[in-house]
Amino acid sequence: MKNCPIEVSLEIVGKKWSINIIRDLYKGKTRFTEFLESNPQLSTKMLSLRLKELQKSEIIKKTVKSTTPVVIEYSLTKKGKDLNRILFQLAEFSVKNYPNKVYNTESKSIESDISNLRRFFRVNDILPT
Repeated sequence: MKNCPIEVSLEIVGKKWSINIIRDLYKGKTRFTEFLESNPQLSTKMLSLRLKELQKSEIIKKTVKSTTPVVIEYSLTKKGKDLNRILFQLAEFSVKNYPNKVYNTESKSIESDISNLRRFFRVNDILPT
């Protein structure tokens, strides 16, 4: 191999804020201001940079709608949607292994939450837990 495949993936999506943006796209957020509202510590400059990087890596696409005023929306590409299992497994790992960091109080519904995460990330039931 020329490069470690894990390292290649992390070079693309492992930068600060990248996963947050991708997560927000899964949540249905599509606009620049929505990403900022969802991530209060994210600066406009950093958001612009990360959006450009994710576009260049073909994880997201930018659509400019010719309305007045012009509307710009972002969406996941096929490559971006292919991250669904990885994101699910990261979330599942945290819920199972670090519930005190995930929840405000002790959770009695971890299995239910994992099931909800499966639906959220559109992960089929064949994926082992």
